Amino acid sequence: MKKIILIVLMLLFVPIMAISANGIPYLTYTYSSTNRRFVYTQDAYLPLSRIQNLEDIEMQDPQDITIDNNDILYIADRGLGFVIKYDLELQQKTIIGEGVLSSPTGVHVAEDGRVYVTDFELKKAFQFEMNDNEVYELKVTYQEPVNSPFFGEDTSFDPTKVVTDKANNVYVLLAGNVNGLAQFKNDGSFFGYFGGNKIPPTWQNTVTYLLFDENTRRDLFQIIPDPVYNLAIDQDGLILTTTKGQEGYLKLNIANFVYNSSVWGFDNVEDLFVGPYETIFTISSNGYIVEYAPDGSVLFIFSGTDSSGVQGLFQNPTGIAVDSKNNLYVIDDKTKSLQLFTPTSFANLIHYAIELYQNGRYKESLEPWQQVLEKNALFDLANQGLGDAYFAVQNYREALYYYEIARDVQGYSDAFWEVRNDILLESGSSVIIFIGIVFLFTLVSRYLKISEKILKPIKTIKSKIMKLKFAKDIVYPFYILRHPIDGHYGIKRESKGSITSANLYYFLFFIFYMFFIYETNFLFNPIISSQINIVEEIVKVFVPLLLFVSANYLVCSIRDGEGRFKDVYLATSYSLLPAIIGLPIITIVSQVLTLNEGFIFDAMYAITLFFTGFYMLFMIKEIHYYDLKNTIGNFLITLFTGLMIVVVIFIIYLLLGEIVTLILDIIREVNVRA
Repeated sequence: MKKIILIVLMLLFVPIMAISANGIPYLTYTYSSTNRRFVYTQDAYLPLSRIQNLEDIEMQDPQDITIDNNDILYIADRGLGFVIKYDLELQQKTIIGEGVLSSPTGVHVAEDGRVYVTDFELKKAFQFEMNDNEVYELKVTYQEPVNSPFFGEDTSFDPTKVVTDKANNVYVLLAGNVNGLAQFKNDGSFFGYFGGNKIPPTWQNTVTYLLFDENTRRDLFQIIPDPVYNLAIDQDGLILTTTKGQEGYLKLNIANFVYNSSVWGFDNVEDLFVGPYETIFTISSNGYIVEYAPDGSVLFIFSGTDSSGVQGLFQNPTGIAVDSKNNLYVIDDKTKSLQLFTPTSFANLIHYAIELYQNGRYKESLEPWQQVLEKNALFDLANQGLGDAYFAVQNYREALYYYEIARDVQGYSDAFWEVRNDILLESGSSVIIFIGIVFLFTLVSRYLKISEKILKPIKTIKSKIMKLKFAKDIVYPFYILRHPIDGHYGIKRESKGSITSANLYYFLFFIFYMFFIYETNFLFNPIISSQINIVEEIVKVFVPLLLFVSANYLVCSIRDGEGRFKDVYLATSYSLLPAIIGLPIITIVSQVLTLNEGFIFDAMYAITLFFTGFYMLFMIKEIHYYDLKNTIGNFLITLFTGLMIVVVIFIIYLLLGEIVTLILDIIREVNVRA
């Protein structure tokens, strides 16, 4: 939420900056997954015109807009009390529902040309069909069903929007209804709900769900799903919904499960529409238009809030529609106007590439995607599109390159699977020969004792090195791994180990931790290496370790612990040995895994964490001579104490800041009066 607020605040300044730059009252952005930030891109849509009168009709309160297969507009105007059908090319209008409608808020045109309208004041939805005299007449009414268990005294029927699917089933959106969309057969008979939101699985909601029944959750805790705010339908007949307070949109399949969703979006989406290339357009209540690719990734973000009557911006947008040429039409009920946007050559190039790919013409889509990258190298969809295209033509190595740039995890995994198979097939004979040579060498070495002759000087050097105390201290943690009780006793009673070796192990842990976050295959590593801050990572590693050592020593000092600060410091560093060993191994192994073998990565990572935690607990037990119960209690209190130390330091920091500010104010006051 904070991220979205920052982005919105940033975009609020776009009109001022953009007017002086290129005459367009806004800048256009796209979202880079590689950099996880919004970046400027070429203009995608240009404001073409603003219309307030449709022939002799002046719009009063336009609430919804749609467009049919012939690029004819339909605008539901609540102030006029009817729907305006308008042909921009011929500049001809037709009135729909005059005398029948009172306060139309939603309009939809089915593939067969029938027009569906919702009327909030009449609490009904209507179906109109053109007769032989080219006049739209009322055919079916959709209203609150009688004697239905889904509707009672506390359930209102306030229709706001409507769509139909390929089977001509009618979906009516009811304001404030948490059950979802009311489903009607085309003849007007109600048969259930569809597409309602789910309660978010937060900890509070989970605990409340386990402890209380549904009525109590609704009445006492008011735990109910948010009502759907708007809806649309795509070319395949799948329903898309938006909800105020939730980012972007959801696309539902016929089984009422989420089939697709936007990767990012505003949480105040006012309307949405599916364009001819299956791209999804949304417009927020503060005027920002977002175009999404069919997979939900962000293509463009543009336009914004109008405060001075600037064409291309909006004061209170209520609807958006797209024609077959990808021209945009947006209505604004505050300015009582219709604005038109036309796509630029850059947007058309992207749409062309999307169309080629969706039609299975992968090879042909390579060139337009490359042209897109020439214009904007950070355009994620182009990198992903090239990856998909190269994958489709079985050029898996090139696909790997572009998938990695786009951070397409699934695509990279699939391409790497193919590349790995090719490598294994090509090198299979070499591997067999290598294994055979090793086997023969082992047999020969056993009889001729070659290995002993080779290893003898190494053993001599090792024996001399191990006479040095520092060398003994370096390898001592490995003894602790095998004999934790004797090992910790040696630290506490026999002065085994040293501060120097402990510092070395802390340093090695940091080095291998950095190796892990930098080099782990991005299939299993969400961290972007270019965004890693070394200072921040130093703080993240060493401050918690220092807090743990200090807090553990302080807690044990008042809980009859026997360990000295030095003992805790040494033993903690040596307990990190499983992580020091495990992290580089996990990192290297990750380079040869795909998502299908992800369980191997997860298992190795879990084992590393388990043994590191185990030796930490064992360290507390043996250094302070506790039993198991006291060890666990001490560990938990240590974590709490460390947290309290952070809180106290933060409070002191705030107080010192206030004191410094006070002193500076006093000095300024003295200087002014002097």
